[in-house]
Amino acid sequence: MPDRMQPGGGPPASNDAVRQIQEAWAEAQAQLAVLREQVEHAAAMAQAKVGSNMLDRDLDRAYRDLGEAVWAEVSKGKLQLPSNLSSIRKLLEGVTQKIRVQNASINDLLAEGAEVAKRLQEKMHAASKGVAGAKKTR
Repeated sequence: MPDRMQPGGGPPASNDAVRQIQEAWAEAQAQLAVLREQVEHAAAMAQAKVGSNMLDRDLDRAYRDLGEAVWAEVSKGKLQLPSNLSSIRKLLEGVTQKIRVQNASINDLLAEGAEVAKRLQEKMHAASKGVAGAKKTR
């Protein structure tokens, strides 16, 4: 029995396989295009979020700097806060006092540590002199 050939040049099963492959390829390309579009959108959203975060950080820094400058002027007595901000002033004074106490405590601990290190170094130096002297007398 001779093979039946279609006008395309191959047997009917072969033409169906080629057509299915072409359809699958076209579908894969369409899915890839959709995926690429989604990835580009996600990247644009991520960049926008990063930009927004940087602006928020800059705004926070500017507010902090403003607050520190205003507080410095209030502390020097050069600026008077309105009465509706008295609760904030009391809060800042309390926190400032706690920071001073903590810094004093840290300085005390550092001084104590330095003194202990100095005594230990002196003790080690004295012990090494004693060992050196004992070796000479032998």
